[in-house]
Amino acid sequence: MTDIPISAKVECTDGHCGKSTDVIINPIKRKVTHFVVEDSSLPDYTTRLVPVEKVLSTSNDRINLDCSRDEFIRMEPFITTRYIEPTESIEEETYWGADSYVAPLVINDSAPNIIQEEHIPLGELAVHRGMHVDATDGRVGTVDELVVDPECEVITHVLLRKGHLWGAEDIAVPIAAIDSIYEDTVFLTLDKKAVKGLPKVSLKRHTD
Repeated sequence: MTDIPISAKVECTDGHCGKSTDVIINPIKRKVTHFVVEDSSLPDYTTRLVPVEKVLSTSNDRINLDCSRDEFIRMEPFITTRYIEPTESIEEETYWGADSYVAPLVINDSAPNIIQEEHIPLGELAVHRGMHVDATDGRVGTVDELVVDPECEVITHVLLRKGHLWGAEDIAVPIAAIDSIYEDTVFLTLDKKAVKGLPKVSLKRHTD
């Protein structure tokens, strides 16, 4: 199994182009479709939505892209900022398990008339490190990585990071154990006892 790196350095064919912040998945096919890359030096918005087909190779701390930096800059921004009127309605939910998927709009508390919008392809979901993970009887940890079978490129597990019950090891939660994703939380069909009994995974970590 190969882990999908989040918070990893990203390199274009001609130089550094930022850090990965999210992966975009198709919950029906259980496949990664895009990476989100953040680069504060970009001329407009600081994030780009990178198709997984542009990923040349990955390791625990690096993603190498098969494109130039100029090609990267021309890719679609993932997060954009726009102004709204006070009377304009805002939808704020993302849900895995319903027929529709809505990209979340996050209000900037320092400027109530400005929102940031995540451009998630229709029918897909954004997953990032640090999302809460809840068992049926309470919180058990946070999302660390996604695990993909390299032969069929299907997501097989979510790695649960450092739950306080289990020390420093990650726990491999089967993708089939995910009941739904709502806002910033992944909900499982398992209780805490069942999660504690899942396989533990040791990963080499890069330092930021």
